[in-house]
Amino acid sequence: MWKQSTSPHPKTQWHSRLPDIVVPYIQLMRLDRPNGYWYFWYPHALGTIWAAIQQRSSPQDLLLVNLILFWGVLVMRGATCTWNDTVDVDFDRKVSRCRNRPLARGAISIMQANVFTAAQTLASLATLALLPPLCTIYVAPAVIGWFCYPLAKRITYYPQVVLGFPMAWGVYVGAASMGMDPLYFAPLLRALMALVRRESAETPGLSLILEALKEVRVNWPITALYAANMIWTLLYELVYSHQDAAEDAAAGVKNLVLLYAKPDAATPQERFGTMPLLRRLAVIQVLFLATAGTLGGLGFAYSAVSLAGTAAALATMLSRVRLEEPESCAWWFKVGNSKYAGTAMVVGLAAEYVGRAFL
Repeated sequence: MWKQSTSPHPKTQWHSRLPDIVVPYIQLMRLDRPNGYWYFWYPHALGTIWAAIQQRSSPQDLLLVNLILFWGVLVMRGATCTWNDTVDVDFDRKVSRCRNRPLARGAISIMQANVFTAAQTLASLATLALLPPLCTIYVAPAVIGWFCYPLAKRITYYPQVVLGFPMAWGVYVGAASMGMDPLYFAPLLRALMALVRRESAETPGLSLILEALKEVRVNWPITALYAANMIWTLLYELVYSHQDAAEDAAAGVKNLVLLYAKPDAATPQERFGTMPLLRRLAVIQVLFLATAGTLGGLGFAYSAVSLAGTAAALATMLSRVRLEEPESCAWWFKVGNSKYAGTAMVVGLAAEYVGRAFL
């Protein structure tokens, strides 16, 4: 059978020194587990650097925008995790790794969690006031996607795919934060603003929106970068989901791992049939990164670090991860994948920017 994952006691970490009333909220935001934050921030950082390269933006502008996004993403991650725990509270009580979460153990109420989710969402969206107005249009699809993710676990075996959409969407949000319009949403923003101000009363609202949507076009280079991040999300979430495979099956949680796994098989290789899929996803991710670099006219730094570095990191980690061991899957998610593959993507693109800006 599968090994089951375990969860540490809720007050065995640094926040044990804080007042009891504060601890549940820190845990809901996952401030006690900051590694997951990088998965939210990396796509945004990639989008900002990409736009800075294409637009020849100044280092000061690039740094300022990333500082703003740092706060916005930090709080939005907290809102997303809080909402996920709220929706999944009954599931979490049946999974050993999750049953010590604040809602599952009864530390706070559903109402308190909902208020906290709303407060965090508003705090995150407040950063839009410091960014170009166009960012509002780009943020909306991501917020909707994060809202839908925990619900997807109930209706489809592909919740990781649903999560990949808003996680990778940060590439577009990051680019828009630098003043770039990667999907040509400006006409849509103008149409919405006209409706709000009632400047086009003679034109039906739906017609105005539909006309604006006709102006939307795909920027293929940055969309390839978006696709690479979407595949990356699917890859690391798939590995992460192996931790709870046995208990997810018993609790009724739908999970892509369960479509490939056979818990009663004799060997680990038979038990987990996902490794071939993981390898294919890694190859596809690297191909999308290569496509982005080629279409975007990027050079040696990107190819050597973002492309080759990511490929090497993924190949090494896939050869070392043990899908039947929750501790190995946890290391992949918390340390290995973000520290090596994620850093390689960002550092390579940043080196490309530095080379063009200063050399």
